[in-house]
Amino acid sequence: MSKSAIALLKLVNGIIIDQIPSRSKPLILNNGTDTSEDTPEVIEQDIIDQTIEVGSGCDWTGSGVEPQWHNPKSIKAYDHIDRHHGPKLKPLNFRGRAASKNQPQGQWLNAQDWVKAEQVTPKYPGRYIINFKRSIGKVHYPDGTIIENVTHAFIKRKPDGTFKSAYPVLNDATLSSLERSDRNE
Repeated sequence: MSKSAIALLKLVNGIIIDQIPSRSKPLILNNGTDTSEDTPEVIEQDIIDQTIEVGSGCDWTGSGVEPQWHNPKSIKAYDHIDRHHGPKLKPLNFRGRAASKNQPQGQWLNAQDWVKAEQVTPKYPGRYIINFKRSIGKVHYPDGTIIENVTHAFIKRKPDGTFKSAYPVLNDATLSSLERSDRNE
Protein backbone atom coordinates (compact mmCIF):
# COMPACT_ATOMS: atom_id res chain seq x y z
CA MET A 1 0.00 0.00 0.00
CA SER A 2 1.40 3.41 -0.94
CA LYS A 3 2.08 6.02 1.70
CA SER A 4 -0.51 8.34 0.16
CA ALA A 5 -3.23 5.68 0.57
CA ILE A 6 -2.56 5.28 4.30
CA ALA A 7 -4.96 7.33 6.40
CA LEU A 8 -3.72 9.70 9.06
CA LEU A 9 -5.64 9.07 12.29
CA LYS A 10 -5.87 11.69 15.01
CA LEU A 11 -7.77 11.48 18.30
CA VAL A 12 -9.55 14.70 19.30
CA ASN A 13 -11.68 14.75 22.47
CA GLY A 14 -12.36 11.00 22.23
CA ILE A 15 -13.44 11.19 18.58
CA ILE A 16 -11.29 9.75 15.82
CA ILE A 17 -10.75 12.11 12.90
CA ASP A 18 -9.74 10.18 9.78
CA GLN A 19 -8.15 12.54 7.24
CA ILE A 20 -7.59 10.78 3.94
CA PRO A 21 -5.44 12.87 1.57
CA SER A 22 -7.95 12.66 -1.32
CA ARG A 23 -10.88 13.85 0.85
CA SER A 24 -11.60 17.54 1.10
CA LYS A 25 -13.27 17.12 4.51
CA PRO A 26 -12.31 14.88 7.41
CA LEU A 27 -14.38 11.77 8.10
CA ILE A 28 -15.40 11.81 11.76
CA LEU A 29 -15.73 8.41 13.40
CA ASN A 30 -17.33 7.95 16.81
CA ASN A 31 -17.25 4.34 18.03
CA GLY A 32 -16.73 3.26 14.41
CA THR A 33 -19.76 5.19 13.14
CA ASP A 34 -19.44 7.91 10.52
CA THR A 35 -20.88 11.03 12.16
CA SER A 36 -19.84 13.50 9.49
CA GLU A 37 -22.39 16.06 8.39
CA ASP A 38 -23.31 14.19 5.20
CA THR A 39 -24.29 10.95 6.94
CA PRO A 40 -28.08 10.43 7.01
CA GLU A 41 -29.65 9.99 10.43
CA VAL A 42 -32.85 8.44 11.73
CA ILE A 43 -34.98 11.21 13.23
CA GLU A 44 -38.13 9.21 14.00
CA GLN A 45 -38.79 5.49 14.29
CA ASP A 46 -41.54 3.01 15.04
CA ILE A 47 -39.88 -0.40 15.42
CA ILE A 48 -42.31 -3.31 15.09
CA ASP A 49 -40.09 -6.14 16.39
CA GLN A 50 -36.66 -5.66 17.98
CA THR A 51 -36.15 -9.39 18.45
CA ILE A 52 -35.17 -10.05 14.83
CA GLU A 53 -32.50 -8.25 12.85
CA VAL A 54 -33.04 -7.96 9.10
CA GLY A 55 -31.54 -6.15 6.14
CA SER A 56 -28.04 -5.82 4.74
CA GLY A 57 -25.37 -7.28 6.98
CA CYS A 58 -27.85 -9.61 8.70
CA ASP A 59 -28.61 -13.29 8.08
CA TRP A 60 -31.16 -13.58 5.28
CA THR A 61 -34.38 -15.18 6.57
CA GLY A 62 -36.64 -14.31 3.65
CA SER A 63 -37.61 -16.57 0.77
CA GLY A 64 -35.27 -17.39 -2.08
CA VAL A 65 -31.87 -15.84 -2.64
CA GLU A 66 -30.77 -12.85 -0.53
CA PRO A 67 -31.32 -9.46 -2.21
CA GLN A 68 -28.41 -7.55 -3.69
CA TRP A 69 -28.56 -4.83 -1.02
CA HIS A 70 -25.85 -2.63 -2.57
CA ASN A 71 -27.43 -2.66 -6.04
CA PRO A 72 -30.11 0.05 -6.52
CA LYS A 73 -31.53 -2.01 -9.42
CA SER A 74 -32.09 -5.07 -7.20
CA ILE A 75 -35.67 -6.08 -7.97
CA LYS A 76 -35.99 -8.08 -4.75
CA ALA A 77 -34.82 -5.23 -2.52
CA TYR A 78 -35.98 -2.06 -4.30
CA ASP A 79 -38.40 -2.83 -7.17
CA HIS A 80 -41.38 -0.87 -5.80
CA ILE A 81 -39.18 2.13 -5.08
CA ASP A 82 -37.68 2.22 -8.56
CA ARG A 83 -41.03 1.66 -10.34
CA HIS A 84 -43.08 4.19 -8.35
CA HIS A 85 -40.60 6.70 -6.89
CA GLY A 86 -37.52 6.47 -9.14
CA PRO A 87 -35.50 9.31 -10.65
CA LYS A 88 -36.26 8.34 -14.27
CA LEU A 89 -40.03 8.83 -13.95
CA LYS A 90 -41.64 11.91 -15.49
CA PRO A 91 -43.72 14.45 -13.52
CA LEU A 92 -46.87 13.23 -15.27
CA ASN A 93 -46.35 9.76 -13.72
CA PHE A 94 -46.33 11.31 -10.26
CA ARG A 95 -49.27 13.57 -10.90
CA GLY A 96 -51.40 10.60 -11.96
CA ARG A 97 -50.26 8.44 -9.02
CA ALA A 98 -50.79 11.33 -6.58
CA ALA A 99 -54.29 11.92 -7.97
CA SER A 100 -55.29 8.24 -7.90
CA LYS A 101 -54.01 7.81 -4.32
CA ASN A 102 -55.10 11.32 -3.30
CA GLN A 103 -51.72 11.66 -1.60
CA PRO A 104 -48.47 13.49 -2.41
CA GLN A 105 -45.82 11.25 -3.99
CA GLY A 106 -42.07 11.43 -3.36
CA GLN A 107 -39.46 11.06 -6.10
CA TRP A 108 -35.81 10.18 -5.52
CA LEU A 109 -33.19 12.16 -7.45
CA ASN A 110 -30.55 9.43 -7.21
CA ALA A 111 -31.06 5.66 -6.92
CA GLN A 112 -27.95 5.32 -4.73
CA ASP A 113 -29.79 7.26 -2.02
CA TRP A 114 -32.28 4.44 -1.40
CA VAL A 115 -29.31 2.07 -0.99
CA LYS A 116 -27.84 4.53 1.53
CA ALA A 117 -31.25 4.66 3.26
CA GLU A 118 -31.21 0.86 3.60
CA GLN A 119 -27.75 0.99 5.12
CA VAL A 120 -28.60 3.61 7.78
CA THR A 121 -32.13 2.40 8.60
CA PRO A 122 -32.20 0.29 11.79
CA LYS A 123 -32.14 -3.44 11.06
CA TYR A 124 -35.61 -4.08 12.45
CA PRO A 125 -39.02 -4.21 10.76
CA GLY A 126 -40.72 -0.86 11.22
CA ARG A 127 -41.30 2.66 9.96
CA TYR A 128 -38.64 5.36 9.91
CA ILE A 129 -37.95 8.93 8.83
CA ILE A 130 -34.39 9.59 7.72
CA ASN A 131 -32.78 13.04 7.40
CA PHE A 132 -30.17 13.00 4.64
CA LYS A 133 -29.07 16.59 5.45
CA ARG A 134 -29.00 17.37 1.71
CA SER A 135 -31.49 17.39 -1.15
CA ILE A 136 -32.57 13.85 -2.10
CA GLY A 137 -35.80 14.39 -3.98
CA LYS A 138 -39.08 16.07 -4.76
CA VAL A 139 -42.67 15.74 -3.60
CA HIS A 140 -45.40 15.82 -6.28
CA TYR A 141 -48.98 16.87 -5.48
CA PRO A 142 -52.18 15.86 -7.35
CA ASP A 143 -52.63 19.45 -8.64
CA GLY A 144 -49.19 19.39 -10.29
CA THR A 145 -47.36 21.35 -7.59
CA ILE A 146 -43.82 20.08 -7.02
CA ILE A 147 -41.82 20.77 -3.86
CA GLU A 148 -38.09 20.40 -4.58
CA ASN A 149 -35.02 20.03 -2.37
CA VAL A 150 -36.59 17.77 0.25
CA THR A 151 -34.03 16.21 2.59
CA HIS A 152 -36.13 13.59 4.42
CA ALA A 153 -37.30 10.11 3.41
CA PHE A 154 -39.93 7.74 4.77
CA ILE A 155 -38.88 4.10 5.00
CA LYS A 156 -41.00 1.04 5.82
CA ARG A 157 -38.91 -2.09 6.37
CA LYS A 158 -40.73 -5.43 6.05
CA PRO A 159 -40.09 -8.43 8.36
CA ASP A 160 -37.67 -9.94 5.80
CA GLY A 161 -35.61 -6.71 5.74
CA THR A 162 -36.63 -5.49 2.29
CA PHE A 163 -38.48 -2.20 1.90
CA LYS A 164 -42.26 -2.09 1.56
CA SER A 165 -41.87 1.58 0.71
CA ALA A 166 -39.21 4.27 0.65
CA TYR A 167 -39.71 7.75 -0.75
CA PRO A 168 -38.78 11.40 -0.13
CA VAL A 169 -41.20 13.33 2.09
CA LEU A 170 -41.58 16.94 3.15
CA ASN A 171 -39.02 17.99 5.73
CA ASP A 172 -41.71 18.53 8.38
CA ALA A 173 -43.29 15.08 7.87
CA THR A 174 -43.79 12.84 10.91
CA LEU A 175 -44.70 9.17 11.12
CA SER A 176 -48.16 10.06 12.39
CA SER A 177 -48.70 12.50 9.47
CA LEU A 178 -47.75 9.71 7.04
CA GLU A 179 -50.02 7.07 8.63
CA ARG A 180 -52.78 7.37 6.00
CA SER A 181 -50.47 7.49 2.97
CA ASP A 182 -48.47 4.53 4.33
CA ARG A 183 -51.59 2.32 4.28
CA ASN A 184 -52.27 3.33 0.65
CA GLU A 185 -48.75 2.56 -0.53
